[in-house]
Amino acid sequence: MLPVIAPAAKRSQRPTHILVWHDIVPDGTKIVWFDTGVDEFARQLNRLEDAGTMPVPLDALYDHLRTGQRALPAHAMVLCFDDNTRGIYDHAFPELTRRGYPFVVSAHTKFVGVRTGKDHCTWEQLREMEASGLARVVSQTHTHPPDLRTFSDSALRREMWESKIRHEENMGRTARFLTYPSGKWDKRVADAAAEAGYRLGLTEDHGSAESSPHLLGLRRWSTHKRFGEAITAIRK
Repeated sequence: MLPVIAPAAKRSQRPTHILVWHDIVPDGTKIVWFDTGVDEFARQLNRLEDAGTMPVPLDALYDHLRTGQRALPAHAMVLCFDDNTRGIYDHAFPELTRRGYPFVVSAHTKFVGVRTGKDHCTWEQLREMEASGLARVVSQTHTHPPDLRTFSDSALRREMWESKIRHEENMGRTARFLTYPSGKWDKRVADAAAEAGYRLGLTEDHGSAESSPHLLGLRRWSTHKRFGEAITAIRK
Protein backbone atom coordinates (compact mmCIF):
# COMPACT_ATOMS: atom_id res chain seq x y z
CA MET A 1 0.00 0.00 0.00
CA LEU A 2 1.33 3.44 -0.94
CA PRO A 3 1.79 5.90 1.96
CA VAL A 4 -1.23 8.17 2.17
CA ILE A 5 -1.50 11.91 2.75
CA ALA A 6 -3.29 12.53 6.03
CA PRO A 7 -6.91 13.73 5.60
CA ALA A 8 -6.20 16.77 7.78
CA ALA A 9 -3.38 17.78 5.42
CA LYS A 10 -5.63 17.21 2.40
CA ARG A 11 -8.14 19.62 3.92
CA SER A 12 -5.54 22.31 4.56
CA GLN A 13 -6.60 25.80 3.53
CA ARG A 14 -2.92 26.79 3.21
CA PRO A 15 -1.51 24.69 0.34
CA THR A 16 2.20 24.02 0.05
CA HIS A 17 3.98 24.31 -3.29
CA ILE A 18 7.17 22.55 -4.40
CA LEU A 19 9.31 24.16 -7.12
CA VAL A 20 12.08 22.47 -9.10
CA TRP A 21 15.14 23.85 -10.90
CA HIS A 22 18.04 21.99 -12.47
CA ASP A 23 21.49 23.51 -13.01
CA ILE A 24 22.25 27.10 -11.99
CA VAL A 25 24.93 28.54 -14.29
CA PRO A 26 26.74 31.85 -14.90
CA ASP A 27 24.77 34.11 -17.21
CA GLY A 28 25.44 33.46 -20.89
CA THR A 29 26.71 29.89 -20.35
CA LYS A 30 23.52 27.82 -20.69
CA ILE A 31 24.13 24.41 -22.27
CA VAL A 32 20.57 23.06 -22.19
CA TRP A 33 17.20 24.82 -22.15
CA PHE A 34 16.55 23.92 -18.53
CA ASP A 35 19.67 25.63 -17.20
CA THR A 36 18.95 28.78 -15.18
CA GLY A 37 21.31 31.76 -15.17
CA VAL A 38 22.37 33.15 -11.78
CA ASP A 39 20.71 36.53 -12.38
CA GLU A 40 17.47 34.89 -13.50
CA PHE A 41 17.59 32.64 -10.44
CA ALA A 42 18.00 35.62 -8.12
CA ARG A 43 15.08 37.38 -9.83
CA GLN A 44 12.90 34.30 -9.39
CA LEU A 45 13.74 34.12 -5.70
CA ASN A 46 12.91 37.80 -5.37
CA ARG A 47 9.53 37.23 -7.03
CA LEU A 48 8.82 34.37 -4.65
CA GLU A 49 9.75 36.58 -1.71
CA ASP A 50 7.48 39.34 -3.04
CA ALA A 51 4.66 36.76 -3.24
CA GLY A 52 5.05 36.15 0.49
CA THR A 53 6.47 32.64 0.27
CA MET A 54 8.13 30.91 3.19
CA PRO A 55 10.66 28.19 2.16
CA VAL A 56 10.48 25.17 4.48
CA PRO A 57 12.54 21.94 4.71
CA LEU A 58 11.29 18.87 2.85
CA ASP A 59 11.26 16.98 6.16
CA ALA A 60 8.80 19.51 7.60
CA LEU A 61 6.50 19.05 4.60
CA TYR A 62 6.76 15.27 4.94
CA ASP A 63 5.71 15.42 8.60
CA HIS A 64 2.81 17.74 7.74
CA LEU A 65 1.54 15.51 4.93
CA ARG A 66 2.08 12.27 6.83
CA THR A 67 0.39 13.29 10.09
CA GLY A 68 -1.71 16.36 9.29
CA GLN A 69 -0.62 17.71 12.68
CA ARG A 70 2.42 19.86 11.97
CA ALA A 71 1.10 23.17 10.67
CA LEU A 72 3.22 24.92 8.05
CA PRO A 73 3.31 28.70 7.57
CA ALA A 74 1.09 30.37 5.00
CA HIS A 75 2.53 30.19 1.47
CA ALA A 76 4.97 27.45 2.51
CA MET A 77 7.22 26.30 -0.30
CA VAL A 78 9.95 23.69 -0.88
CA LEU A 79 12.83 24.49 -3.27
CA CYS A 80 14.26 21.54 -5.24
CA PHE A 81 17.25 21.10 -7.56
CA ASP A 82 17.43 17.98 -9.71
CA ASP A 83 20.38 16.18 -11.35
CA ASN A 84 23.09 17.08 -8.78
CA THR A 85 25.01 19.34 -11.16
CA ARG A 86 28.00 21.32 -9.87
CA GLY A 87 26.26 24.67 -10.42
CA ILE A 88 23.91 23.82 -7.56
CA TYR A 89 26.89 23.80 -5.21
CA ASP A 90 28.78 26.69 -6.85
CA HIS A 91 25.87 29.10 -7.40
CA ALA A 92 22.57 28.03 -5.81
CA PHE A 93 24.06 26.98 -2.45
CA PRO A 94 25.74 30.35 -1.70
CA GLU A 95 22.63 32.33 -2.70
CA LEU A 96 20.30 30.12 -0.66
CA THR A 97 22.68 30.26 2.30
CA ARG A 98 22.70 34.07 2.12
CA ARG A 99 18.91 34.07 2.25
CA GLY A 100 18.69 31.26 4.82
CA TYR A 101 16.49 29.15 2.54
CA PRO A 102 16.29 25.35 2.99
CA PHE A 103 16.46 23.31 -0.22
CA VAL A 104 16.59 19.82 -1.73
CA VAL A 105 19.25 18.29 -4.00
CA SER A 106 18.37 15.16 -5.99
CA ALA A 107 21.40 12.98 -6.81
CA HIS A 108 21.71 9.94 -9.10
CA THR A 109 24.33 7.84 -7.39
CA LYS A 110 26.23 6.45 -10.39
CA PHE A 111 27.28 9.97 -11.40
CA VAL A 112 28.07 11.58 -8.05
CA GLY A 113 31.46 13.28 -8.55
CA VAL A 114 31.55 12.18 -12.21
CA ARG A 115 31.67 14.43 -15.27
CA THR A 116 29.28 13.50 -18.07
CA GLY A 117 28.05 16.41 -20.17
CA LYS A 118 28.45 18.42 -16.94
CA ASP A 119 30.30 18.14 -13.65
CA HIS A 120 28.31 16.68 -10.76
CA CYS A 121 28.68 17.37 -7.06
CA THR A 122 30.85 14.98 -5.08
CA TRP A 123 29.74 13.14 -1.95
CA GLU A 124 31.90 15.52 0.06
CA GLN A 125 30.07 18.53 -1.41
CA LEU A 126 26.69 16.88 -0.81
CA ARG A 127 27.65 16.21 2.82
CA GLU A 128 28.85 19.80 3.17
CA MET A 129 25.50 21.14 1.95
CA GLU A 130 23.61 18.90 4.37
CA ALA A 131 25.93 19.86 7.21
CA SER A 132 24.93 23.50 6.67
CA GLY A 133 21.51 22.60 8.06
CA LEU A 134 19.78 23.89 4.92
CA ALA A 135 20.04 21.06 2.38
CA ARG A 136 18.40 17.65 2.18
CA VAL A 137 20.01 15.29 -0.35
CA VAL A 138 17.59 12.75 -1.84
CA SER A 139 17.85 9.84 -4.25
CA GLN A 140 17.23 10.26 -7.96
CA THR A 141 17.76 6.54 -8.68
CA HIS A 142 21.15 5.11 -9.63
CA THR A 143 21.55 5.89 -13.36
CA HIS A 144 18.81 8.49 -14.02
CA PRO A 145 17.12 6.48 -16.80
CA PRO A 146 14.94 8.48 -19.21
CA ASP A 147 11.77 6.62 -18.23
CA LEU A 148 11.46 4.22 -15.31
CA ARG A 149 8.09 3.05 -16.63
CA THR A 150 9.82 1.13 -19.42
CA PHE A 151 11.94 -0.97 -17.03
CA SER A 152 11.32 -4.57 -16.12
CA ASP A 153 10.40 -5.27 -12.51
CA SER A 154 13.91 -6.52 -11.75
CA ALA A 155 15.64 -3.55 -13.41
CA LEU A 156 13.33 -1.15 -11.60
CA ARG A 157 14.13 -2.83 -8.30
CA ARG A 158 17.89 -2.49 -8.97
CA GLU A 159 17.57 1.23 -9.71
CA MET A 160 15.76 1.84 -6.44
CA TRP A 161 17.89 -0.33 -4.18
CA GLU A 162 21.30 0.54 -5.63
CA SER A 163 20.66 4.25 -5.15
CA LYS A 164 19.25 3.79 -1.65
CA ILE A 165 22.19 1.69 -0.48
CA ARG A 166 24.79 4.07 -1.91
CA HIS A 167 23.04 7.11 -0.45
CA GLU A 168 22.96 5.54 2.98
CA GLU A 169 26.61 4.49 2.81
CA ASN A 170 27.82 7.94 1.75
CA MET A 171 25.41 10.25 3.58
CA GLY A 172 25.40 8.28 6.84
CA ARG A 173 21.63 8.17 7.33
CA THR A 174 18.52 6.42 6.10
CA ALA A 175 17.37 7.43 2.60
CA ARG A 176 13.59 7.93 2.67
CA PHE A 177 12.97 10.39 -0.15
CA LEU A 178 13.11 9.87 -3.93
CA THR A 179 12.87 12.00 -7.08
CA TYR A 180 11.64 10.30 -10.26
CA PRO A 181 14.02 11.09 -13.16
CA SER A 182 12.37 13.52 -15.60
CA GLY A 183 9.26 13.25 -13.42
CA LYS A 184 8.18 10.05 -15.17
CA TRP A 185 6.40 7.55 -12.95
CA ASP A 186 3.28 5.42 -12.53
CA LYS A 187 1.85 3.20 -9.81
CA ARG A 188 4.23 0.32 -10.59
CA VAL A 189 7.21 2.68 -10.23
CA ALA A 190 5.80 4.06 -6.97
CA ASP A 191 5.22 0.50 -5.69
CA ALA A 192 8.87 -0.34 -6.41
CA ALA A 193 9.94 2.80 -4.52
CA ALA A 194 7.80 1.81 -1.55
CA GLU A 195 9.21 -1.73 -1.60
CA ALA A 196 12.75 -0.28 -1.41
CA GLY A 197 11.78 1.75 1.66
CA TYR A 198 11.15 5.18 0.19
CA ARG A 199 8.34 7.10 1.85
CA LEU A 200 8.11 10.24 -0.31
CA GLY A 201 8.41 10.61 -4.09
CA LEU A 202 8.77 13.82 -6.10
CA THR A 203 7.19 14.08 -9.56
CA GLU A 204 6.85 16.91 -12.08
CA ASP A 205 3.05 16.78 -12.11
CA HIS A 206 2.04 20.33 -11.26
CA GLY A 207 -0.17 21.40 -8.37
CA SER A 208 0.02 21.75 -4.62
CA ALA A 209 1.62 19.08 -2.48
CA GLU A 210 -1.64 18.48 -0.59
CA SER A 211 -3.49 17.75 -3.85
CA SER A 212 -1.12 14.88 -4.69
CA PRO A 213 -2.54 11.33 -4.89
CA HIS A 214 -0.23 9.97 -2.15
CA LEU A 215 3.17 10.60 -0.57
CA LEU A 216 5.03 8.79 -3.36
CA GLY A 217 3.46 11.02 -6.00
CA LEU A 218 4.04 14.58 -4.78
CA ARG A 219 3.36 17.33 -7.28
CA ARG A 220 5.92 20.00 -8.14
CA TRP A 221 6.03 23.07 -10.33
CA SER A 222 8.73 23.21 -13.01
CA THR A 223 10.36 26.65 -12.85
CA HIS A 224 11.32 26.21 -16.52
CA LYS A 225 7.78 25.74 -17.79
CA ARG A 226 5.34 26.88 -15.10
CA PHE A 227 7.01 29.51 -12.94
CA GLY A 228 4.30 32.07 -13.67
CA GLU A 229 1.56 29.54 -12.89
CA ALA A 230 3.32 28.68 -9.64
CA ILE A 231 3.44 32.33 -8.60
CA THR A 232 -0.30 32.66 -9.31
CA ALA A 233 -1.05 29.51 -7.27
CA ILE A 234 1.13 30.69 -4.40
CA ARG A 235 -0.63 34.07 -4.21
CA LYS A 236 -4.07 32.46 -3.75
